[in-house]
Amino acid sequence: MIAEPTPERPSQQPPRKRSVQEPSGVTLAERFILAFHLPYEVGCILAGVVLFGILTTVLSTYAATSDTSVAIRTALSPAGLSFDFLVAYSFYVPHYMRNRLVEAGTSLSALLPDRVEGYRRIFGRLGSLKPQLIMWPLFLAVLLVAANASAIMGGGASTITVRGGPGRAFEFFAAIYDVASLAVATLGLSSVLWAYWSISRGIHRLGGIPLELRPYYEDAFLGLKPVGSLALSLATAYFVFIGLFGVGLAVSPRTPEIGDIIGLGGFLSGLILLGLALFFLPLRRLHNQMILRKQAEVGRLREKLGPVFQEPANPGFSEEIGHLFRLDMMDRKVSSMATWPFDIRILGKLSVIALSVTAILIRDSLRPMFDSHRRVRGRSLVLVMVQRVPLNISRPRLRWGCLRCSRWLRRLHGLKRHPRHVASS
Repeated sequence: MIAEPTPERPSQQPPRKRSVQEPSGVTLAERFILAFHLPYEVGCILAGVVLFGILTTVLSTYAATSDTSVAIRTALSPAGLSFDFLVAYSFYVPHYMRNRLVEAGTSLSALLPDRVEGYRRIFGRLGSLKPQLIMWPLFLAVLLVAANASAIMGGGASTITVRGGPGRAFEFFAAIYDVASLAVATLGLSSVLWAYWSISRGIHRLGGIPLELRPYYEDAFLGLKPVGSLALSLATAYFVFIGLFGVGLAVSPRTPEIGDIIGLGGFLSGLILLGLALFFLPLRRLHNQMILRKQAEVGRLREKLGPVFQEPANPGFSEEIGHLFRLDMMDRKVSSMATWPFDIRILGKLSVIALSVTAILIRDSLRPMFDSHRRVRGRSLVLVMVQRVPLNISRPRLRWGCLRCSRWLRRLHGLKRHPRHVASS
């Protein structure tokens, strides 16, 4: 039982002890969206898609081309809209993660010895401003380096351009607005990482505390399923964020170069590895607690099952049907005890989906580069394919099919028949 606080305690209590439901638990991105005084989802769309998305592209493109139609087409292109919706989604994700944490607060506090106070102590740093203000420019710097890796390596144009000369007032305003939009976008993107990191760190700290687990015959997950559900919901929202990021890179009209693949590909791969680490590593302590509890229950059950399977040398042993039935039920319950706070089958399905989407995005991102490479060396590649057609096959029908394929390839690309093929035919 938690002791009643003394009268002077509320004035001495630091802000970091307050609950995440209170304003101190709101992230920096949420504060920005709530400043519009609109429903949160509407504010995300207004900020990410309209004000700092489409409007930014229209202003910057019109300042460069002085053509309204080109500016509108560029702003409404799939590449532009994909990143606009990515920014809007990145502002929504911290709010979603915090709500999932608040919903699981009752179940999480029931596992802790000090209940609500322990819950506040573990997850109360979600709204801390100092680490968010550090992560914001750090994320911006890493993103700029990744986006300009090709220019840094000396093989491409930089995404940062500075125009010399006095220029027009509209161009100056468009440049300032572009910088502000970049800052707002990276605020949302960095807030996704901060929210995921902060809550995952709280789950890690939760696993290091002796928890009041439920009996195995009441819950196969020992009362830890809300923790696993929270971790799964956070990981799902985070990897959807990465998927939208990859879609934006895949639909970009720019042909990727080696520097782009190294920079942006490495940046995206780092986000994926970070997401996997933040999902599995915080749950390892809970996983160990569940394994120890299962091993202890298995040991106690063996002591009770031992006399049943031994020779009937103990005449005082009760062989009542009810007793054997209870032992059988205990054996089934202990065998069904989970060792992870979530359903492994669901994780397997999500992993297959994530790997499939990642493979498709990588293929679509690399296709323009290989297509341009094929256009340059297409004729030589076809010649190599024709020369490697196996003609020394004993079966007549298979040899005839290979000859037909080689003739079709030569007619398609306007190549002359190879002398070796003429002699063999």
